Amino acid sequence: MTNIQPATDAKSAEWLLQPGADWWHLVRYGPPGFDVYVRIAFPEDDEEEDTVRAALVTLASHTSTPDRGNVAVWEGWNGHPNPPSAPRLEIPNRKMLLFAGPLEMLRDAPAQAWGETSGIHVPPHLVWPADQGWCLACEVDEEIEFTVGCSDRVAHALASAFPGRVRRVRYGEEAPLYRDEVDAPLNDAGSRSTEEVIYLPLPRGIHGGAPRATEEA
Repeated sequence: MTNIQPATDAKSAEWLLQPGADWWHLVRYGPPGFDVYVRIAFPEDDEEEDTVRAALVTLASHTSTPDRGNVAVWEGWNGHPNPPSAPRLEIPNRKMLLFAGPLEMLRDAPAQAWGETSGIHVPPHLVWPADQGWCLACEVDEEIEFTVGCSDRVAHALASAFPGRVRRVRYGEEAPLYRDEVDAPLNDAGSRSTEEVIYLPLPRGIHGGAPRATEEA
């Protein structure tokens, strides 16, 4: 698989399985404990932009271990009966296969793991660097957004990279999976109205970010 290889073992992923953590929150938000959780909206046609790939490029510049990344891929993503050989992460209802490689290349881990070029737009499901500085989570059925748990600094970098499409969320809060679950037209951030979105403010001196909605107490 070129630079993406099966992980040596499952130890690199053990930190994800924190005692008492809900499996559904894990696959949608990553592990609890980060300073900030943000949701990044997919555009209507993500094949042209590939938001997860672009996010990993930004995130790779905010870790001390950009060449040592880890990725978890759901073993049943493409319906093949025989998944590739790799260590497994035993998440309830979402058994994952573990691979490793440079962070910027891990976007292609699902397709490369099964030796396919089709399905390249299926994103990896959990990605994190060896230093555990952040975690990207994209649940199998996500159509609207994906999540990054990180520091304030990394969240600001993402808000700058994706103006108008990044919102701060509470860990584990409910969010629709499918576009047809949303009754009103989606705005650019994947929400029903700008009043419901809390946009991250950009650092001073950075322009082109989203307007900040009023944060509820």
